[in-house]
Amino acid sequence: MDVNTSQINPSFPSSAAQETQSEGLKVIPTNGSSSSEVAKVFTELTDIKMLVEKAQVVAGLLKSAEGGLNDWDLPCDLTPLHIACLAGDMKLLQLALKNDVCRSRIDQHTASCSTTTTSSTPDSITITTTISVTAAIAANAARLEDPGEIRNILPIAMNHDTALHFALLTGWNEGALTLMEALRKLGKLANTTNDKRNSLFSLAASHSSLKVVRELCSHFMGSEHYRAYLFHKSEDQKTLLHCAVEQDDHEVFEYLQREQMETTDNINCALARKHGYRYQDFPERLPTTTRADKDRNGNTPEELIALKLGLDNIQKLKDNPRLLEQKRYHGCDSLWEKYYLQDITFLIDPVSWIPLWKKPPLSYFFG
Repeated sequence: MDVNTSQINPSFPSSAAQETQSEGLKVIPTNGSSSSEVAKVFTELTDIKMLVEKAQVVAGLLKSAEGGLNDWDLPCDLTPLHIACLAGDMKLLQLALKNDVCRSRIDQHTASCSTTTTSSTPDSITITTTISVTAAIAANAARLEDPGEIRNILPIAMNHDTALHFALLTGWNEGALTLMEALRKLGKLANTTNDKRNSLFSLAASHSSLKVVRELCSHFMGSEHYRAYLFHKSEDQKTLLHCAVEQDDHEVFEYLQREQMETTDNINCALARKHGYRYQDFPERLPTTTRADKDRNGNTPEELIALKLGLDNIQKLKDNPRLLEQKRYHGCDSLWEKYYLQDITFLIDPVSWIPLWKKPPLSYFFG
């Protein structure tokens, strides 16, 4: 297998906090500080973990002793809804959803960083931001040729995200479902993208439970753009299947792949009937899945699964029939390994997983 052995991109932006910390990023004391004062640090944070930690502090300051919201004036067009989703704070989320101002801004995007390139040389890259960033971040960005890499070291709070984007990004399933329901009732649940071209679907594929992914699909299934949503690619050319490989379990991957195939099959059948062809003979059939698509590093979703399991381990299984037999009868080390062996390489016939002594006797079938 010809696989690009570069590291699989992490789910969250690679930490550039080391640079910002070295430039004297201060830990702001919270005693006596307002939420807006503490939140000023959001204009510099490029690491998701640090952003979540600060959001948790701000969330505590936003909740009043009377059971409402304290006054807030947050940077980067953030709202208490954004803060609740970053902090994973259900109480704050419910308070914000009851607040008229917050509810009217339920689908508001954060401030946006835009990057433009005028040629292929690093010196020609210019960065336009809605608010200033630290000198360290700007200096690092000036040395990078790839706009995607530039955005990886820009403040996360300036990435044009909605509160739902943040709930999906942090894998807060309960909050995502609550917010989706509120957005649906207000007629504002839209599959928008942020500055990295991460859609609701791609973020959910990477971080959310199968229940969240199902709810998204269920809501948008009737849309004329549903197939486009399922075949969406982010800025680094990652499809939903590339994103789903980042999960610990393969159930989201399997579900999204099935949705891609079934949706495309339905379209292909309709097109074939429209033009008077049999489905099998239709000459311009659409691809049914993104399983063979390559990301920016040249890896397909299947190859990323192989990397996830370890190429050496995969090769050992191919070279060692006895080890393969052990996997048949004693199980795999991980769910992804079982999926890889059964559903991708077909190294193991699913029927053979049942030992002879566990199979029903012939009398079970013939009486």
